[in-house]
Amino acid sequence: MKQYQYYLFDWDGNLAQTLEVWLTAIRASLDKRNIQVSDEEIGLSFGNFENTFKSWSQDDPEEAFNDAYQVAAQLLQDVNLYPEAKNTLKSLHQQERKIALVTTSAKHDVERLLERHGIADYFDALVTGHDVANHKPHPEPLEKALELLGGQKSEAVMVGDSDKDLGAALNFGIDSILFYPESHSKFYNLDKLKKLKPTYIIDDFAEILVK
Repeated sequence: MKQYQYYLFDWDGNLAQTLEVWLTAIRASLDKRNIQVSDEEIGLSFGNFENTFKSWSQDDPEEAFNDAYQVAAQLLQDVNLYPEAKNTLKSLHQQERKIALVTTSAKHDVERLLERHGIADYFDALVTGHDVANHKPHPEPLEKALELLGGQKSEAVMVGDSDKDLGAALNFGIDSILFYPESHSKFYNLDKLKKLKPTYIIDDFAEILVK
């Protein structure tokens, strides 16, 4: 794999094992309202929950979203990182690569979890949903992250798990690495993700370090 100077990482479902958490939380809210939605549909809503709840629960979308968020907030306090995620970040940091976290999650939530897992110091920049006007797959979050890192597009790569991450990389004109472990097949259709032309597909973060 090509070695880059600038690495832009997504958080949810990528570094952190949050997909099952949000699936459980959203499912609880929908079950409470007797609304039937597939796991894949829920997966496609990640990063845009509030708008999606408007179509799922037209009577009380805000309350439905808040119910899901309350369940998730409790579960996310103990969320784990994916295997080798921490070691990979540490190695990239030791190699003096520049690393940014690009996420739609709330800044205070992410910062707390970065500290909890002992990885906060590995990131040179943090771009959250509150820092941009447009979310992924719009290129703005990636553009802002690379600007904060002082990097060049030709030396940068986006590492993510979703169509939003790959779409943002494609729209911004940089390489991308799709993180797709077996567990993600419950949420994402791999053939659909491949249409967004990821430069690499991995199921283990340690592959990022292999030249």
